[in-house]
Amino acid sequence: MSAIKYTLPKDAAGLEAIQATAVKSVQNARVSVQKAAVATIYHAFKHGDWTYAGKLVDALGNTVNQTALIEWFKVYGGLKTDDTGFIGWSGPKHIENMFNEAKAKFWWELKAKNPFKGFNLEEALQRVIKDATATKAKIVGLTAEDQAKVHMEVNDATIRAVLKLCNFDAIIGEEPVDQPLGDGMTMGDVIEAA
Repeated sequence: MSAIKYTLPKDAAGLEAIQATAVKSVQNARVSVQKAAVATIYHAFKHGDWTYAGKLVDALGNTVNQTALIEWFKVYGGLKTDDTGFIGWSGPKHIENMFNEAKAKFWWELKAKNPFKGFNLEEALQRVIKDATATKAKIVGLTAEDQAKVHMEVNDATIRAVLKLCNFDAIIGEEPVDQPLGDGMTMGDVIEAA
């Protein structure tokens, strides 16, 4: 890329003109990328060569929202990806079925779908315990104003919900809070200790 030649405005009208030119050029560029993307999947449909999608994405670099463009190619071109880029496609029939929709759906409107990454209750609770412990340790050094922002109290309903999540149904059954649990402890003691 060559050096940028800057034009500086003399007044607000000049600035507005410069900004209008920038907005128009970005809008034109998005449309140009859309045309190139549609041509790319058409080429794949006609010739079985889907590799040009990767060439377009790489050539554009960070000048566009690559995530949206890649998602567009996945949805409308049937392209498959991994961490390295495009690795295959669903074949020409996919493009044939999606082509009219591909022309109508702009690439910049697509958001990548986040795959479900699972959930680990143990890890989530450990993070909460770690954060609470760290906050408890540093509360002494906080100003009175910041100390007032720290709330370490947990109500009975929350404690019961956490115990239920952890499969402690026997402890949180319908028994009264002061019913002995063994070793002279009551549910009230468990709640207070938590």
